[in-house]
Amino acid sequence: MSDLLSLMLTLRPKETSPGSAYWGPAAHQALLDLVRQADAGLAAELHDGPGLKPFTASSLIGYSPRLGLSREQTYSLRFTALNGATAGALQTAVKVGEALELDRHLFEIEAATTEAKSHAWADATTYEALSAPWLLGRVQPESRFKFQFASPTTFKSQKKHLPVPLPALVFGSLLEKWNAFAPVALPPEARRFAEECLALARYSLRTHMANAKEGGLRTGAVGVAYYTAINHDRYWLSLMNLLADFAFYAGVGAGTTMGLGRCRRLSGE
Repeated sequence: MSDLLSLMLTLRPKETSPGSAYWGPAAHQALLDLVRQADAGLAAELHDGPGLKPFTASSLIGYSPRLGLSREQTYSLRFTALNGATAGALQTAVKVGEALELDRHLFEIEAATTEAKSHAWADATTYEALSAPWLLGRVQPESRFKFQFASPTTFKSQKKHLPVPLPALVFGSLLEKWNAFAPVALPPEARRFAEECLALARYSLRTHMANAKEGGLRTGAVGVAYYTAINHDRYWLSLMNLLADFAFYAGVGAGTTMGLGRCRRLSGE
């Protein structure tokens, strides 16, 4: 059974309407409601439990506040799970043809997939399968990394929000989530390697505003960033490659359970 899951939903609104300004909090609530249908105790734990959450939720992909919701268009919603219990609950509860409520708007679930061949943002695997190529030395680790930040990405640093994907912040965020949920922890020195031995080589980023709690706004980075290693130690680079692959499920930075920090590693230069 998969303990890392990326579930893509295709949604059609029940009616044409102005819609909402930002869907992240509504998606967060919808995920908890779905989990509650399968396991009420797990839903309460996800809602009330301290610390990092073993899931992410996107905003409504394809929606434009200027155009609003159209009954003639479909939209996408992405949920990820970082442990087997959450992954299993989502797969049990999501049913094609049933309704899903987002911020008092009803949608029909027209499709749901966890297959990469069906959608570029869908997939399912295990921690063991994700880590084996890197931790068992089966492949030569890459020394260059290309990340796509598909939704506003920001980091909490020294009690402030920093909308700049610096290597230590990106890989530090991934390391923290990995060690919170993976069965085998990675050494905390991996963050130091990212800070001292990875460089932000170039980027094509822009700032994007997203709604935050209590009506506030949060600035995040959207676009592509390239990182390169200045130390080619095989062991530490293998850990960086593993964390780069993990970004697809974990997201990076703050607010990943409410639409922020949707991220993936891209191939190519």
